[in-house]
Amino acid sequence: MEKDLYRIMQGILKEKGTKSTKDIRYMGTITQIEKVGDVDTKTVKDIFMIIEELEDGTTIQKFYDENGNFVGGRNKEGKLLPAQNLIEKDVDYLDQIEDLEEKPGISLSEIEGKLEKIAKKLGIKKEDIIAMSEVSLEQKIDENKKEKEEDKKLTLEDDTEKKETEEKDEKEKTEQNKRILEKMNAKQEIDLDKKIDDRHTLGDVLGVRNGAKLIAVYSNAIENNSNTTRFSFVIQNADGSLENADMLNQVGGKDSDKNIYEVNRDGSQVTNKSVQTSYQIKSPIARNGVITARVGQMGYIEVGYGEIDPTSHRDALTQELETDHTYYTTYQVREEFSHKNGTNNIRDDIDEIKEHEEHGCENITLEEADGDKTTGHKHLDDEEYMASVIEQIKQYDENIEEIFTDAEIKEYLEKEKQNNPEISLDEVIQKSKHDLSEDASHMRTR
Repeated sequence: MEKDLYRIMQGILKEKGTKSTKDIRYMGTITQIEKVGDVDTKTVKDIFMIIEELEDGTTIQKFYDENGNFVGGRNKEGKLLPAQNLIEKDVDYLDQIEDLEEKPGISLSEIEGKLEKIAKKLGIKKEDIIAMSEVSLEQKIDENKKEKEEDKKLTLEDDTEKKETEEKDEKEKTEQNKRILEKMNAKQEIDLDKKIDDRHTLGDVLGVRNGAKLIAVYSNAIENNSNTTRFSFVIQNADGSLENADMLNQVGGKDSDKNIYEVNRDGSQVTNKSVQTSYQIKSPIARNGVITARVGQMGYIEVGYGEIDPTSHRDALTQELETDHTYYTTYQVREEFSHKNGTNNIRDDIDEIKEHEEHGCENITLEEADGDKTTGHKHLDDEEYMASVIEQIKQYDENIEEIFTDAEIKEYLEKEKQNNPEISLDEVIQKSKHDLSEDASHMRTR
């Protein structure tokens, strides 16, 4: 995270800084409401503060967004004023900037010092660090009860909203999706337990003290015969000291033929990801635990945690870990990675994923990857399942059974599934019910 801010702050400082500039500091994010047509749109912006020292010894602060746009400043009398071009707009964001000043983020000089320490630990120059991400390992005392309630509430709200969107036109659907996205952004800001399963934090699994961070660094200058990907990990303790992540042992590189399946934050998608490195964890808690890393969009390092299939040591199921650029996963996802006895194991999960892949399923969800054959959808080439679906469709409208044969219904289902790979099987079935009912009705009235 710091490395990316480092680039942004360097760019803003180079473009906006003066001879009297003392430092630049990342403050945090604000939300501005802008009207696009008749719709109020929320925009989240990163805010940076340039500190200028005047000749008389007083200071002023200038505030910019991540694109270098001037949004306001605090004069030497201490008054916070908006940028002239924003005066006619909503200036409530000034209150948000004042709130950010109470707990400002990191400064460029602080990042310089941190990069210097990490580079020294790795035996490289700080300029050789191409990308860096941090993963919090902090363990809090609170239980997951509140979080479960939040997830349940969010799920119910999302279900309601989904039902509502089906009754609206395309424009209303787009607006609804924006509101859902805003809700996800709000959830990202909630201070939650940093647990990676139902009981443990990543700190527990790695065997490090509370308050520590795992720092992933990518650099072409890392010289390590066992490292084939130029990724390296270090532990930063709560006191700022650094130590090697000796509990991580690299087992895969960019040429690895392993299948790494990653579950997204809410379990709505499981994807075969092309990771650039994988490290097995030496841990009594997760004996087959693995950390993965890759350089994602915008050059950010994306870090995953999961387990390797112990029967083959080739495949793994992971969840993406939260950094400042990725969302914290929901309780339902972390529960799938629990280490309690009796739960479905990784082998079952991966077997189920591969079964869906073999049937050409492109939108695999956590329900299709939980190792439980009673959850998720079945496949149309299962004769018993196909027969039950055909019966459902005939019961939906008695006209269908009168007009269409079972063979015609089956053929219709198969074509709809083939022509609509982007929708789920349940949606294909519902669409087929409606379409066949309409066709049957039209033919009866001729």
